[in-house]
Amino acid sequence: MKLSCAIPIHNMKNADFFLVRLIKSLQKQTFRDFEIVITKEGRMAENTNAAIKKCKGEIIKILYMDDYLAHHDSLKMIVDNFQGGWLATGCMHDNGDGNLFNPHLPNYNGISDNANTIGSPSVVAIENTNPLLFDENMSWLLDIEYYKRLHEKYGEPTLLKDLNVIIGTGSHQMTNILTNEEKMSEHNYLNYKHANRT
Repeated sequence: MKLSCAIPIHNMKNADFFLVRLIKSLQKQTFRDFEIVITKEGRMAENTNAAIKKCKGEIIKILYMDDYLAHHDSLKMIVDNFQGGWLATGCMHDNGDGNLFNPHLPNYNGISDNANTIGSPSVVAIENTNPLLFDENMSWLLDIEYYKRLHEKYGEPTLLKDLNVIIGTGSHQMTNILTNEEKMSEHNYLNYKHANRT
């Protein structure tokens, strides 16, 4: 079973460091039947969609450039446990100094816009059969909105209780870049969109 790593890249502080760290984590994987798809096209959602559309593997593993795989068997664990639809793994966090903190195992709570218990899109893998794309109107809550639609299409995710991905944290993250007004606008958009779905 071939896997595609969809890696949308963009200009950010320490971009070269992040991308090299991510690629090194891919080079160390014991599972070798994967391709790397790197795109740089527009804003976050648009860029992620561009990567997803170019993927050829049966499984698409989303990886943001500031995140990286936690251990040598990260991809193998995903492939061995993938049951179709979507899968979410556990993660830890790294603020750039290499010290890992805040281990998180995913759980499904119905996907509330007030509490993302799945995690970053980098913990998610999806099947590559007419794959869902991200809402290109969003930057901050795009993951929660995406998970709502994944659930509508596939039901609950397979939850892999493995600390599989390391999430890069810091001032470069969208939650630290957007203004409170921009965040509120996305919150309102999300509520309106899903309140009016037929």
